[in-house]
Amino acid sequence: GSFKSLDGRLFNDEVNWDRDWLDEGRRYLTNIVGKYGPHIQHLLKKAGPVVDKIKYICPLHGVVWRNDFGYIIDKYDKWSRYEPEEKGILIAYASMYGNTENAIEILAKKLAEKGVTNIKMYDVSSTHVSYLISDLFKYSHLVIASPTYNLGIYPVIHNFVMDMKALNLQNRTVAIVENGSWARKSGDLLQEFFETQVKDITVLNERVGLTSSANNVNLDEMDTLVDALVESLKK
Repeated sequence: GSFKSLDGRLFNDEVNWDRDWLDEGRRYLTNIVGKYGPHIQHLLKKAGPVVDKIKYICPLHGVVWRNDFGYIIDKYDKWSRYEPEEKGILIAYASMYGNTENAIEILAKKLAEKGVTNIKMYDVSSTHVSYLISDLFKYSHLVIASPTYNLGIYPVIHNFVMDMKALNLQNRTVAIVENGSWARKSGDLLQEFFETQVKDITVLNERVGLTSSANNVNLDEMDTLVDALVESLKK
């Protein structure tokens, strides 16, 4: 299935699926049935012995597959095992006054300077959560940056991580950037969430703490976090 609508071309071999359909196919699968990875695995195992007898795969919406079944089955296999498609970093942030956003832009620049080019950055406040979830299934690493709000996680970031939990996201490496003026709490709360509420998430010990804006101490922490991310991507 896919969120993307047909444009007159009905079959998979009439389109460039990898270029034009992959992102929307992933967004559909991960957001609609991401929670049910084990059920998809069960179905794929049942279908395995008879794949050579299948003539068509007909989703309720999206293109009809009439060849190259191995391609789409491989994608569904990865997504349903919560295995990243690519080594890369999704950076998801929210910013109340622009300071967290500024820090994250510095972080992304430092990652690029270290040779990390597979980076996708989103302002969670202005991005539909389905796109965040889709790219989280795509990439191996997440940097999540949240201000502290009423001694808690900033609401849009909180909603995002609750969707991760609901959709059973696992097998990822996470780095945390927190911001707060008089009482920084979002980092500890995010760490507790990833360690207790979702499966098989590795939280890097290196954390960047902002006190409203990026200062020299924060930048030292950021360099340490960047190095940790670079090393983690090599594994």
